[in-house]
Amino acid sequence: MRNGPRTRRDVLIGGVCGLAAGRLWALEEGEELVALSGYAPGYRVDVQPKDPRLKSFDLRRLTSWKTPESEFYEFHQGSAPAVDGSAWRLRIGGAVDRSAEFSLQDLQRRPDQQETAVTLECSGNSGTPQLMNGLVGNAVWTGVSLVSILKECGLKPEAREVVFLGLDLEKERKWQTGNQEYTSPYGRSIFVQDALDPRPMLALKMNGEPLSPAHGFPLRLILPGWYGMAHVKWLSRIEVLDRRYEGRQMARSYQSLWALATPEGDIWLDTSISRTHLKSVIARVTRRRAGNRFEYKIAGAAWGGAARIDGVEVRVDDGAWRGARIDHSGDRFAWLLWSYSWSDVTPGRHTLVSRAINADGEVQPTQQELREKLASQREDHSQWPRVLTIEPL
Repeated sequence: MRNGPRTRRDVLIGGVCGLAAGRLWALEEGEELVALSGYAPGYRVDVQPKDPRLKSFDLRRLTSWKTPESEFYEFHQGSAPAVDGSAWRLRIGGAVDRSAEFSLQDLQRRPDQQETAVTLECSGNSGTPQLMNGLVGNAVWTGVSLVSILKECGLKPEAREVVFLGLDLEKERKWQTGNQEYTSPYGRSIFVQDALDPRPMLALKMNGEPLSPAHGFPLRLILPGWYGMAHVKWLSRIEVLDRRYEGRQMARSYQSLWALATPEGDIWLDTSISRTHLKSVIARVTRRRAGNRFEYKIAGAAWGGAARIDGVEVRVDDGAWRGARIDHSGDRFAWLLWSYSWSDVTPGRHTLVSRAINADGEVQPTQQELREKLASQREDHSQWPRVLTIEPL
């Protein structure tokens, strides 16, 4: 399994960014936020006219374990549909004993409501100056258990995959009919075994409020531990198949090239991108004057991987790894926030690195380790070095 690389941050002591008080990591009196030099001058977090499908999140301003809906990252394959909740229906069919149809009120009234915190990360999230790991967010989701719905419908013995189809449409071309253009719904599938796990949810609310149109109103799939593209928004249909689903987003998009080691040499295979990988991010560095010197604090988040994250470590330059403090943690599939008080600061340039360690003993690899292992990897989750320049007083 491939893990994300350890975060390296290059930062330059600079201006102060104001943050709202009364929240986690709110700046204390006299504390200032260090400017991070790795951010490109044109870095934008808002929806941009040239790419209205994309909205990022500025991790330097992370002050809450729950990401507010207004700041939560967005990425759409097409345009976000406007859905009439009163007319909308969720339809379930295919290899089931009983087809079903649910209105929004039907789902809202069900007694099997559940609530869980889950971090969503886009599979293209990276530390490049254009993205700066801004395609990630953590929210508390409320909804209906997927497995309870499927059990009510009854799965036939031949059921193999469960397909989730949204109301957002994608343009396709069918070359067999003279390159004719048609539209198809955005779709993703999971194996029946994964669908019968108790954790997947048909979410109705985000942070206690009904889903906004941008985040999938009236219903979206939540798959804890999977990349964002699997959390289908504007969900309208669930089809149970007796074969593989080979829609565009499964068979052609979100593919990664992996090496299978054999005695004859590596064999490169296309593999579907699915579950998140162990990752930590240095979100920001702050400083506060203490007498004739400054006290520095490094802070960030960690998430992903196959097991619960047990800890985060920080390294300055080529020094020893030092344990960070966990400031907030919650559900297994939600990120944890951490910080490290950096006291032995010396003037000059310093490289900061963080790494996450999970309960299975897996350690987030360095960039170099990742490059050596996956030199031909198509997707890029690398994070850029951060250099912090400390000037003598």
